[in-house]
Order: sequence, then C-alpha cells, then structure tokens
Amino acid sequence: MPEINGLSRAFAEAHPADAARVLEGLSAADTAAFVAALAPQLAAPILRHLGPPYGARVIGQLEEGQVAAVIQIMGPQAAARVVQQLPAERQLQLLARLPVGTSIAIRLLVGYPKGTCGACMDPWPLALAPEMPVAEALEQTRKFDGELGDCLFVANGQRRLFGVVSLGELVRAGSREPLSAIMRPVAHTVSALASAALIAADPGWDEFHVLPVVERENRLVGALHRRGLSAALAAPDARSRPHLAAGVFAAYWQTLSALTEVVIGALPPVPPVAGERRNNER
Repeated sequence: MPEINGLSRAFAEAHPADAARVLEGLSAADTAAFVAALAPQLAAPILRHLGPPYGARVIGQLEEGQVAAVIQIMGPQAAARVVQQLPAERQLQLLARLPVGTSIAIRLLVGYPKGTCGACMDPWPLALAPEMPVAEALEQTRKFDGELGDCLFVANGQRRLFGVVSLGELVRAGSREPLSAIMRPVAHTVSALASAALIAADPGWDEFHVLPVVERENRLVGALHRRGLSAALAAPDARSRPHLAAGVFAAYWQTLSALTEVVIGALPPVPPVAGERRNNER
C-alpha cells in the first residue's frame, strides 16, 4: 500500500466508521499496512469498527508493540471482541504486554461465552458507596475517566448492588445528603450470562441507557451500555450465536465467582489511594 497522504489521514480521523468499511474491502495485509502508519489514537477507532474476525486478521500482522498500544485505546469491550478471535497463544502474548488493569478486564470479558451480556459489558463501572455524600459523589463522577451512563450504581465494598441514582437526581440533591437517601431500588438488572440478543428487548432500556450487570447474590460485575450492546449485536456473527451457550458455562462462572469472593475476603484491607483509577476498578 502506498504511503498515507494527508487526505487519507484526515478522512480516517474524521470518519473512522466509514474508513473501516472501505478498508474491509482490502486484504488484511493492506489494511494492516494502513493502520501501522497511523498513530495509535487514530488506528484504534478504525479497528473498533472493523468486524472482529477481520480485525483479528489485521492485528495478527502488526508488531506486538503496535497492537498493545492500540488495544489500550480501543477499550476493553471492543478489544475483547477482537482478542477472542486470536489463537490462545497469541492472546496470552498480547495480554502479557498490557497494563495489569487492562489485561484483567479483557481476560474477564474474553472468559464469558460469546453472545452473553458479560462478553460485551463495561467491566469498569463507577460504583459509589451508599453512605457517600452527594458532593463527594459529584466529585468522583467528574474525576471518573471511564464511560458514564445516565445513572450511577450504588454498591457496598463487596460490590453488592443496593440501588441506582440518575445523574439528574444527583445534581439536584443536597450536597450533604448520602446517596442512600436519594437512590431508588434497582428495578432492572442483567445477568452476566444472559443472551445479549434477548436483553436488547429488556424493558429496562425505557428507563436508562445503562443497566447493571450482576452475578450471584446481586454482585455488580459491570455495566451494559446500550451503545455497547448495539455494537456487539452488529458484529457479523452475533445473530447466529446460540442463545443456549450461556447455560453450558453457568455453573462454571457461579463457582468461579464464589471462589473469587473467598479469595478477596481473605485479603488484608488496603487503604484507598487518591486520584488512582483503580479505586473504581475494584
């Protein structure tokens, strides 16, 4: 492929989805050459819009350092859809080059069966304690660099989901009120093992554009954004995936979840570190 000119670069930056559609008409080698010539900040949105099987073929022809840089920018949900298509050995090599938090998030998403809500959720939702004052919650929301929906989740230290607070309610509330005083009961949750195709018709979308994803005992494991769900269902093979696949893995994930809680419970308490995003990941 010839060297990228300024017009091609500008088109890729302004219209990544359209650029992806054009590139999918080329060979994976040509697309890889195009992507490799772009900065990771420009390449990531294009790879995010490529079909996962084709995207995996493109990534397979990039250098490890390039792939790691792009994967970090793509975000865990989009990255997981591509990583799932790679051979197991290649997955391990790639994940080993990523920051620990990003690697864990992608491993979690890849581990869920394809076509389930767990496989397309955001594993880094902002979860706030019920006793947190509104003023502090607003500050945490402003500092959060992940994806925010139109509501916030209220959960305890063990990630047990207690309620939800809409952003509008949070802004209007008194600054000293605890979240427990303004939160509403959780009317709609999504099982991590539920079929994503079936959840697309869930009545909870009439209330919010993000739904909490839970596992056993109402433990919050992620957030399912309507936009993320639409992207997952738009994948070429999404509608053909069997909905019963989740049932095969249900016992496994319930057991793993229980073991994880035991391990976490045995760990010594660690004081929070101000300004670090990992507060929101744990």
